[in-house]
Amino acid sequence: MTNRLWELLALQWSGEISTEEKAELEELLLQHPGDWLRTGQLDQLSFNKTPPPRGEEGTDALMDKVLGTISAGESPRKKFLHAYKYQVAIAAVMIAITAALTFIYLSQQQHRYKIVSTDAGMKTKIRLPDGSIIWLNAGSTLKYPEKLDKARREVYLSGEAYFNIKQAPNRPFIIHAQKMDIRVLGTSFNVRSYKDEDFEETSVISGAVEVTVPGEHKAMKVTPNQKVVLHKTSGRHLKENNIPGNKEEIKIERQPLSAISPADTVHVLETAWMSNQLIFRNETLLSLSQRLERWYGVKIIIEDQQLAMLRFSGRADNISIEKLLEVLQNIQPFNYSMQDDIVTIK
Repeated sequence: MTNRLWELLALQWSGEISTEEKAELEELLLQHPGDWLRTGQLDQLSFNKTPPPRGEEGTDALMDKVLGTISAGESPRKKFLHAYKYQVAIAAVMIAITAALTFIYLSQQQHRYKIVSTDAGMKTKIRLPDGSIIWLNAGSTLKYPEKLDKARREVYLSGEAYFNIKQAPNRPFIIHAQKMDIRVLGTSFNVRSYKDEDFEETSVISGAVEVTVPGEHKAMKVTPNQKVVLHKTSGRHLKENNIPGNKEEIKIERQPLSAISPADTVHVLETAWMSNQLIFRNETLLSLSQRLERWYGVKIIIEDQQLAMLRFSGRADNISIEKLLEVLQNIQPFNYSMQDDIVTIK
């Protein structure tokens, strides 16, 4: 224990320590955990402000005197020194634990997340702290930090969302979907990544993005009017149709965006949901039923697996689920029943 530490302790116990000296004392105790243990044993004693002991012998003599007032029996200093190493080890462990907990707490404070989810039949608009705008489709979840990192901005998406990202060349924006990561500096694009669908896609409206997928060493640059589609060959559709294959295989395609109609080449199918337009082209009833569940907030059960593979094309804007089912029956014949929010197709 240093002479300076003894002096500061004496000032502390006499109540005459200044703010600067108290800060110095705390720093010394943090640097010397063994001394911290000793002061814990001495905190019940009273001292007057006296000059610190001179030299090692003076310090040892004062230590013997102090311990003699605490311990009974012979050689109190010997008893203390016998247990000293063990006590220092305990102190070191306690300080390490405290430091680790403090680090975890500060990390959590710096990386606190907000989570926004939409139920079936709902959509919502989110404005991030940096000014970027995100439209979240039905049945989707977005996780993002309350305070965006100064070096990079990262969010996590499950479902579908349209992004209009505020440009910041030195702060890349990254979206983490299920099987792909999308990196962008500033643009507008759509990401679709539902867990119950056998594909994911990123569609660029303006600007450009880089898409990274598993197994690909290079990122794929996607420019306006293009999209990257990632097909997963295993999933819900395989299980429901008794198609074997547990190992997931991924196929990646680059495709152009699809105009809504020959007369309307400005708007595309990939973002039609933002205008409440339900458009489907050559889509299986199974795939369409997944969209209808999110769109109308119902549960659809297809009992006949042959019906599940029937394909449909059409458009439904602002009509009820019953009316839409009638339209689908005119395209491909099937029967259905509806009880509460459960539709059974057979």
